Amino acid sequence: MTVPSAPPPVSERDAESLTRYLLSFRWPFRNEEVHRILVGGGLPLWRQVLRFVPNPKERGKALELGSPPFHITLMLQRFRNYDLSLTGFAADGRPEIEQTLESPEYGETYDFRCTCFDAEKDRFPYADNTFDLVTWCEVIEHLTENPVHTLSEIYRVLKPGGALVLSTPNASRADSIANFLAGRNIYDPYHLGAPLKGSRHSREYTFDELEDLLEGCGYAIDRMADIDIYAPEGRNRRAFRWLMNNAVAKVTKGHYKYHLFVRARKTEQPFRWYFPERLFDYGHLAFHMAPRDSTVVFGQNEVIHVAMGWHGLDDGPEGRKCRRSAEVGDIYLVNPERGTSATVTLANGKGEAQAWHDNGGALVLLGSVKFDAPAGRWTEVVIPVSADYVPGNPLHVRLDAPGGVDVARVSTA
Repeated sequence: MTVPSAPPPVSERDAESLTRYLLSFRWPFRNEEVHRILVGGGLPLWRQVLRFVPNPKERGKALELGSPPFHITLMLQRFRNYDLSLTGFAADGRPEIEQTLESPEYGETYDFRCTCFDAEKDRFPYADNTFDLVTWCEVIEHLTENPVHTLSEIYRVLKPGGALVLSTPNASRADSIANFLAGRNIYDPYHLGAPLKGSRHSREYTFDELEDLLEGCGYAIDRMADIDIYAPEGRNRRAFRWLMNNAVAKVTKGHYKYHLFVRARKTEQPFRWYFPERLFDYGHLAFHMAPRDSTVVFGQNEVIHVAMGWHGLDDGPEGRKCRRSAEVGDIYLVNPERGTSATVTLANGKGEAQAWHDNGGALVLLGSVKFDAPAGRWTEVVIPVSADYVPGNPLHVRLDAPGGVDVARVSTA
């Protein structure tokens, strides 16, 4: 009688055993040569990602954004104590991606199912405070417009204290600087024929840009590092890297290693819709509105709810954050229920507060009230909202105040 031999041991600290393990998996239409190239090039990155992922004693819940081709998935489920929810994005609009991976050598078979959605635009299909961990690796550089939306949804579905692990190429890596100085293009080639839409890099980040974006949105950074995950190609590149990392960096305080890795945590504070000027063109951002909440708190989420013409964020009475409107200030909210009023917290101005329905261009006045809000203290002004309001559609609050008025909060009820 022949006793089946035990599968070879696998250790996250041993690159050779990990390579063997990952290459052992089969699936329909697998290309051996492409798979070897992918694992050979990706393993240094995936091992660094794993070093940033905490391993809880009690079984946790993790969301992996961008799971295919499932190499990080395999490593997470083998070496970390989480139940995984997998996601993807299908260019053909399918709601799910299903893939069976089988390793006869290790006696393992997995039926992976990815929920598909657009992480840059859609509300994630998960409840608030669901996950202990979200991994977002090699994705942010592919986004074309709005990483803040994605960060807001990650923040929403994380439990307080839950971790976001993020990796992305460093825009200021020494290798790109060397290419630039040599007159070579530093941008990705076109990915014509790629199975995934948007597989090409759209916008890479520097260390300082990524740190500022995460902290500005309300995350607390546990650990952040730039790391050279690949050996330099040739003696000249090795010397140039050494120069940038050991001499230039001391003068500029810059970060020039190949890749950026971050572990950040959700705090007890609300998410802030933060659009830093070095990432967003403010001339265009002035036209961006994406109302989604029934309550707007200035200093947190007002940027996506207000139209043009507002002054910058300031400290008002009692230290509350506020903005001053122009003579006409427009705020848009969305209430999924049939509200009967809108409440505006104001100071230092007088005029008329109005509630309108202008969804689809049909302007309907729902209610209005005169107000006189003294300087130095906040005054709550309640605008009646008629039954003509259709729940789930934008509610337009307009403040008609000669000279402007300070606004700290707007809500519907």
